[in-house]
Amino acid sequence: MANAGNALHTRKGRAVASLFHNIRAKFNLSNICKVASAILLVMLASKMAQATGTDLLSTQNTTVNSTFGSGSSLIKWFYIAEIVMALFTYIKVRSPLVFVGLVICIIFTRIGFAIAS
Repeated sequence: MANAGNALHTRKGRAVASLFHNIRAKFNLSNICKVASAILLVMLASKMAQATGTDLLSTQNTTVNSTFGSGSSLIKWFYIAEIVMALFTYIKVRSPLVFVGLVICIIFTRIGFAIAS
């Protein structure tokens, strides 16, 4: 006989009481306390975020603009480093698409420094 029946391999059924026990185990008191404390913490954090004050770093705006702004020496060194890395990558890979990546990298650097200043 090649085919054996599965009459003896039945799955054990679950009682209704075990289903309620699993639900009660998921929603026990410690989980409810954790959720309530998390909600309370979020509410307190939102109240603290509404506090007003003075900007302590407003006097540093000129320093940041002269360091990261247009015409600063930091941008010049970033461009030189990008060009050197593009040349090194071109020597290793021998693909002219590296220079397309250089242009994209310079554009993103210019955008990043414009946002910073």
